[in-house]
Amino acid sequence: MEKIIITVKNSGGLTSRSSAELVEEANHYRCHVTLKLETSEECDLKSIMNVFGLPPVPTNSNITILFEGDDEKEALAGFEKLIKEFSF
Repeated sequence: MEKIIITVKNSGGLTSRSSAELVEEANHYRCHVTLKLETSEECDLKSIMNVFGLPPVPTNSNITILFEGDDEKEALAGFEKLIKEFSF
């Protein structure tokens, strides 16, 4: 299992646009990709409806993304690249 932690810096918290970017990236991989909040709530990151079902994620919160499966290392590398290119 691999994981990455992202600190939400956007003044509006985790926005729908940011959520869509995460879901789109997650869907490039075969492995299970899970989004976990500091409140211990989690969801399948491959479904935008699951992400929208989470409580709001405020600015300066940390989200953890867990990867489990065949291409988890590739998924981790893809998310690291996304974080450098997109402001969360």
